Amino acid sequence: MKLEILNFFENLEDTRKNKGKMYKLNDVIIMSIFAILSGCKDATEIEYFLDLRQEYFTQLLDLKHGTPSHDTISHIFRIIKPDKFIELFIEWVREIVVQKNIGDIGTVAIDGKAIRSATDKINNGNVPYIVSAFATDLKISIGQVKVDDKTNEIKAVPKLLDLIDIKGCVVTMDAMGTQKEIVKKIVKGKKGHYCLALKKNQGTLHWDVDEYFKFAL
Repeated sequence: MKLEILNFFENLEDTRKNKGKMYKLNDVIIMSIFAILSGCKDATEIEYFLDLRQEYFTQLLDLKHGTPSHDTISHIFRIIKPDKFIELFIEWVREIVVQKNIGDIGTVAIDGKAIRSATDKINNGNVPYIVSAFATDLKISIGQVKVDDKTNEIKAVPKLLDLIDIKGCVVTMDAMGTQKEIVKKIVKGKKGHYCLALKKNQGTLHWDVDEYFKFAL
């Protein structure tokens, strides 16, 4: 793995005081990504994963104090700015694709999911809702944005499209994404293609397509 990949998150703002700082913010994020990709779901599981592989990460990242505790990991993810992190994470994934010479991304499935295991205890116990873009051929997420709830998914999709490179890709979505502005952004704005579900939320279009198929059959 090239050095650039390991240092990709160094531009994230670190609001911690220098006194007592034992780990670089970038290093904690990289280690956490390793752990999450291996199935860890929270800071405690990440700590356990890193502790089992302490020798590997100490050598990889030149750690001076071993691997971090779950308190340190939790603190890091509380202080970073989510929007900037997502922006850098998308660039990080794109760089890996380039370095590994994987080729075209192929099909990108955009969908919204409620992250029920990550209930926001501060914000009245609301469940975070994420709209993500998943490269189905590569089996990796190439971008995501957080929304207030499912009703705002339509507004979130254009923001997500602005973040990712879908040139030449086929974008799939459920019927909620079948909107003129979304299609326009995919084709004209991002030079991609689309395959969208069609239901009666687009009444006139649904009727037209239904009539075409009746005629053809």
